[in-house]
Amino acid sequence: MENNIENIYNKENDSINIRAEVEKYLIHWKWFVISVIVCVTIAVFYAKSQVNIFKTNATVLVKEEGSAASELQVFQDLASLGAGAKNNVIDEIEILKSRTLAEAYVRALNLNFAVYQQQGLKKVEQFEVTPINYQVLSDQNNFYELDTIIDITILNDQQFEYQVEGQDELKSAKFGEKIKIDQYEFLFIPEFKKFEENRNNSYEVVFTKLAASIEKFKNKISVSPVDDSNIITVSLQYPIKTKAQLVLNTMIDLYNQMSVEDKNQVGKKTDTFIEERLAGIKRELDEVDQLEEVYKKDKQITDIEVQARVFVDGKSLNDQEILKRTTALSVVNYMISSIDDQKEDFELLPTSIGIEDNIQLSASVANYNQLLLNRNKYPKENPIVQNLNVELANLRENIKRSLKNNKKQLEIGLASLKEKEKEFEGEISSMPQKIREYRTILRRQEIIAQLYSYLLQKKEENKISMAVTVPNAKIIDRAYSDKNAVAPKKAMIALAGLIIGIIIPFGVIYIRELLDTKFHSRAELEKYVSTPILGDIPFDKSEEKVIIKQGSRTSSAEAFRLLRTNLDFILSGVTDKSKVIFVTSTISGEGKTFISVNSASSIALTGKKVLLVGMDLRAPKITQYLGLPNRSGVSNYLIGQEDKITDLVFPLQGFENLDVLSSGIVPPNPAELLLSARLQKMFEELREQYDYIIVDTAPVNLVTDTLMMSKHADMFVYVARANYLDKRMLEMSQKLYQEKRLPNMAMLINGMDHERVYGYGVYGYGGYGYPDEEEDKSFIKKIFRL
Repeated sequence: MENNIENIYNKENDSINIRAEVEKYLIHWKWFVISVIVCVTIAVFYAKSQVNIFKTNATVLVKEEGSAASELQVFQDLASLGAGAKNNVIDEIEILKSRTLAEAYVRALNLNFAVYQQQGLKKVEQFEVTPINYQVLSDQNNFYELDTIIDITILNDQQFEYQVEGQDELKSAKFGEKIKIDQYEFLFIPEFKKFEENRNNSYEVVFTKLAASIEKFKNKISVSPVDDSNIITVSLQYPIKTKAQLVLNTMIDLYNQMSVEDKNQVGKKTDTFIEERLAGIKRELDEVDQLEEVYKKDKQITDIEVQARVFVDGKSLNDQEILKRTTALSVVNYMISSIDDQKEDFELLPTSIGIEDNIQLSASVANYNQLLLNRNKYPKENPIVQNLNVELANLRENIKRSLKNNKKQLEIGLASLKEKEKEFEGEISSMPQKIREYRTILRRQEIIAQLYSYLLQKKEENKISMAVTVPNAKIIDRAYSDKNAVAPKKAMIALAGLIIGIIIPFGVIYIRELLDTKFHSRAELEKYVSTPILGDIPFDKSEEKVIIKQGSRTSSAEAFRLLRTNLDFILSGVTDKSKVIFVTSTISGEGKTFISVNSASSIALTGKKVLLVGMDLRAPKITQYLGLPNRSGVSNYLIGQEDKITDLVFPLQGFENLDVLSSGIVPPNPAELLLSARLQKMFEELREQYDYIIVDTAPVNLVTDTLMMSKHADMFVYVARANYLDKRMLEMSQKLYQEKRLPNMAMLINGMDHERVYGYGVYGYGGYGYPDEEEDKSFIKKIFRL
């Protein structure tokens, strides 16, 4: 084995005993059982305390806007019903998930208010049969900011007690009596038909802020497309099936309602424009009719048409063209005026009022209106709105430019027609002045009448278009709930409890072992040192100082008997009459004195004459351990206070053949005393008197005293205490053995806890014929190895 302690650790890691690793955990199987039982029990109670969550689904088909034509074939000749772009399913999903729609159904269903009742371990929401409701006395919009919990106990059909969260005061009130919390005023209304005294009448009324309620349901509702189709599935997981179904159905209905209103905005704008124009044109038509009536009366004209037909036949065709151009020019002027009135804002432009002849201009107006509607779906602060505003501005300028170009063309054509009209007027200049004046009146009347009829027709077409507007979504399946609950998953919770119950003790044991730097077993010790091992002494919980006596049958006593046999085997090569055994350790507290005293007692029981010597001059332990008064000893002899060492020896009461030589006083210079010649003389005299000399020495890691007098020993018993000595300290004992600085060195494990040693066989001290110690333990200690 190499001296470097890192190589020793590498050796340990390279030779992992799988069985030992498994048994390291199996020995604590009872803790695993208890942990599993506790965790599974907690998991079961947790599962029982959770309300069942059911999944509710609804399926809708997002229609293409052009699909309306198939349903309105009877009106397909109407320009306002023909064209349309395909709806974007992703856009519709975002609208369904929008906060605006969520706020609409939260307000509609009053979802900021809920009533709960404790039923066993569960707190269950009361919805289908709500015992109480409320009515707002203050401003409704302001009331949506109320966020509190009120505990209510119904006393009878008229009175109840309530306590507001965060307030200690319990108050009484009557149903219908005003209740004020901060600035909010409302009253509770009973919903039960008959009050039952024997039932649980305690409830928890929860008012939630509108914003929080919106976020709650907005996040709970899931909207997703079905593959690549136009079908959308809307889902909600909620404890109450009927409430979830009501929320989804209301959500879809409001979505359709909003989509219809959105589509009808263009129609409403067009209808308003037509109504305004009809009112003005009707006034002009009335004025012309009155002018014709006055003119005929004044000029006494009866059938001027017959009189002027010969002259005006050629001019009639020209007048019709002028009429058409004049009408078109009027529409163009209004469109330009409408655009100029918008200024910085954007409004819908009227369609279906005579610009259909210009296909490109008509398409631009339709695109402008559709883009404006799409923009209005988003909040003003959305970056998309800014981009759409730029696009709308550009499109509006293009429309205006196109209208101006159209106006110029119309004005040029109209000027040409009027020039032709002058030619016709020259042809009929010979006609009486009154005929020409009357013809002017008729021409104006005809223009106004045709424009009036044209607008009436467009008004009816627009009304039909608005009346048959279909919503974006066609409901395939209204909301329905699954029969089985999707949560809590009780089997998974129980399994999680089982796994956690296994992980907790496993983790505790693993971390304890990971942080543990002590060695615990003989096999573990052998990984670090190559020193011969005499055996191990079980951990003794008794308070006796000397545990091996005549007739002792404990496991510790048997261990010392086995140690005595092993010492005789190792010392079989020592020819001297007396055998000197030094007992040392790495650090203090490892039980050198315990081993020394009991080893001496064990050997003395065989009839050998044994001397127990305390040579730890710096910290005398022998007399203190045996409960004897301090007396003169080795240090007194070494400094010359006593001439004969045998005069300082005294017998140990109650033990035959066992004498004790204490350390004596604590000298100021123990290292120098141990180098004196008197030490050699002391051991020579003692060897003549005793068969065995057991010497309790100082720890080798703390002082050099033991190393300085090691030449006087026939062998060294190097004590290593299990569950106490750090593994890294074993490097020193290995180094002492390899350098042969301690003669005949062998290690002895002290304080071995055989019940903790993983894989320790049934033939250990505690398992082979020595059950007395176990019988003294309580049932709990036996079970958990305490």
